[in-house]
Amino acid sequence: MRIYLLTIAILLSLFSIDTNAQDELENPLMPYQETRPIFIGPVFGYNRSMHSVSLKTFADEGNVNTDPCPTFDNGQSNGFYVGFTYEHILGDYKNSNSSIIARVMYQTMPSYLEIGGDEYPSLVTIVDADGNVVDEQIVNSSTLWTAEVDYSMITFEAVYKINPFEGNNLGFTIGPTFDYALTKNLDQRMKLVTPRNAQFKRPEPGTGYDYLEYADNDRTIIFFNDEIPNSSAFRFGMKIGIQYEILMGRMYVVPGIQYNFGITNLTSEESWRVSPIQAGFDIRFSI
Repeated sequence: MRIYLLTIAILLSLFSIDTNAQDELENPLMPYQETRPIFIGPVFGYNRSMHSVSLKTFADEGNVNTDPCPTFDNGQSNGFYVGFTYEHILGDYKNSNSSIIARVMYQTMPSYLEIGGDEYPSLVTIVDADGNVVDEQIVNSSTLWTAEVDYSMITFEAVYKINPFEGNNLGFTIGPTFDYALTKNLDQRMKLVTPRNAQFKRPEPGTGYDYLEYADNDRTIIFFNDEIPNSSAFRFGMKIGIQYEILMGRMYVVPGIQYNFGITNLTSEESWRVSPIQAGFDIRFSI
């Protein structure tokens, strides 16, 4: 009899524990809250920076369209980006296939442009070791015009990501990017290529060209080395890309490639858009 009563008591206790557990899970006054992890980590990658611009090499004052000097067109160069990334899962965590990805980054989008190759007859003054003029000759000379753009910025972007294929970690992203320029400088030069034993002749003082600087033993004229005139500190763009998530326990690595289309102009004086192709990695940890 004692054993029978003890068995009934144990069964009643187990039933009471199970009922209390169900009440805790189903009690509308104390709903069950799913713990949502936070995904955060570093981001880094490569920029193939493309500048869409037609830039005069040496524009005439007030008449840039008729200047006979050549025009730089559509420069490119290599840059990078580095920063932090955060992903917010949308909807039910376990079954969601979409999220918002935010990034804060430092990045560079430089450019290099050049024009050269043509030869022109030039009057060359020949001097002796003391600088005295001994002769003048007309020879063919060639020059190389170069323009280097130093363009760096702090970036904030928020893109929408979707994994459209069930059971597949392939995803697509789209969203805006907001950039604040830290540097936006232009270095424009003309280099004497041939003849190799010649130099540019410096203009006389007071002729209006005193602002020019010379380098490389007077074989290079520096026309401009300063901030781009009337340049904007703000850049706005739209990004579209593709990525793939590689899961590694409580972290995952996301290689991806994006096209970052520049909507705003770099300067108010002309159409000058910067649109890089970006390839890199996001590494996110679950905390």
